[in-house]
Amino acid sequence: MNSYFDSAIEYNRTNTINLAHSNDQSQSFSNEKNWEWSYLVRKCRNLELEESYDLYMRRLRVGYLSLFIFIQLQVTITHTLLLLTTPDITFVYVDMAAYIASGVVIWLILSVNFRSELVSKHGWVVYVSSWLAVCVMVLMDIGLNVYHATSHNFILNPIYDAYTLYAIYMFMPVPYLLQPFVLGSAVTLCYIINYIFVITSKEDNQMHSILNEAIYLSCVNLLGIFFRLMRDIALRTTFLDRRQYVEENLLLRYARDQERSLLLSILPNQIADRLQEDVKNRIERSKQQHQQRSHVDTQRTTDSQNLKRWRQPDHGTLFIEPHEDVTVLYADVVNYTHLTTTLDVKKLVEALHDLFVRFDIASEEYNVLRIKFLGDCYYCVAGLVSPNADHAKCCVDLGLRMIKDIRDVREKRHLNIDMRIGVHSGDVLSGVIGAAKWQFDIWSKDVDIANRLEATGATGRVHVSQKTLSLLDGEYFFEDGTEKAREDPVLQKHGIRSFLIKSLRL
Repeated sequence: MNSYFDSAIEYNRTNTINLAHSNDQSQSFSNEKNWEWSYLVRKCRNLELEESYDLYMRRLRVGYLSLFIFIQLQVTITHTLLLLTTPDITFVYVDMAAYIASGVVIWLILSVNFRSELVSKHGWVVYVSSWLAVCVMVLMDIGLNVYHATSHNFILNPIYDAYTLYAIYMFMPVPYLLQPFVLGSAVTLCYIINYIFVITSKEDNQMHSILNEAIYLSCVNLLGIFFRLMRDIALRTTFLDRRQYVEENLLLRYARDQERSLLLSILPNQIADRLQEDVKNRIERSKQQHQQRSHVDTQRTTDSQNLKRWRQPDHGTLFIEPHEDVTVLYADVVNYTHLTTTLDVKKLVEALHDLFVRFDIASEEYNVLRIKFLGDCYYCVAGLVSPNADHAKCCVDLGLRMIKDIRDVREKRHLNIDMRIGVHSGDVLSGVIGAAKWQFDIWSKDVDIANRLEATGATGRVHVSQKTLSLLDGEYFFEDGTEKAREDPVLQKHGIRSFLIKSLRL
């Protein structure tokens, strides 16, 4: 039996090692594919990013072109100054004029690419300007060779052949690989023809010189293609990484906004800020403690205790704030208990959802903060999040709106339900309690008074205290409160006189 278990353990260990090795190989293969040009092109197309990448490359090519114009200017100035240092400057003026004129023409031709609107509307402008600029460079270089060979009977080797090819592959705004290769091949062919008919026309070993030049220019073309390919791989990788970073950043920002919105739907802004700051501090402290413990080997029981201690909240932190001059509203659905025994559960929940959604919308309209639901009870407070001189009026208006909404739901769903609402003004304490699951709530005797006003109120009426009524500035018709309110021991204890709101004075 022991040998059987030993074999099983060895088998599992071998499978684990093979799986880890396989994962390492797949990861290595994935990393290698990330640097394959064809894979990167397919990835851009699959993600529908090819147009965005072309636009990104168009801006980069404009930057490369600006650098080339600056280099071309420096080369022209340097070459012209070097010509002035020659002992015999009899034949130099034509060369100087050719270099300066060609430099100006090249600058004028390529400057068209800086007009982004023109290039975006007419893509052929990039190809035509590149071909014309390269033609001017080649004609200037080869033309001077022909000029000196025919007029002064001495031959100058072309000096801008490799420079022109490097300019095509590194700086010209021609996109992709095929177009630069065609342009580079045409330039190579022109220089080889120049070697055949001009440079080596008076040499004995023509084929050897021509072959050397052809191999040299071909190698320059291959080097240019390799540079283009590697640059495109690097830029596509950077573009995809940057896109992934931006996407993840936006998703993270969206998640944070959603988290913030969810938190603010439960807590007021000031308490939410303090709570988030406290959670952030706890995480930082736990990280520091974890780093300190990472270098020390402990027993398994100690690790378990530390993990429980890390998860345990700080019971000494309380997020409680006092608030003065607020108004509390309690609303209760009348006949709800009877509905729970006679109505289908799904229909009952749908009716409550429809009702409480309407109440939430009305609460936002009247700037009243909903605290929570208690079964069929809905209670909220005005003037808590920010000071509001009309907090009493906001709650009374919300109560009248609730009565209207529940009657609409009653007619729509054919239910025998109504509202009983109690409103009282005073002072409260608000905050978050609990360790595993936080709960935002309000506490004070004034909250209890509002609750009793609701319990002793009349169906379909808003039942308010005298203190709340005094804050309404006579804007509502009212009548004396219910007999239950006058006999309620809690209301009698605090000397509360109540009234029923009839309607708003017009």
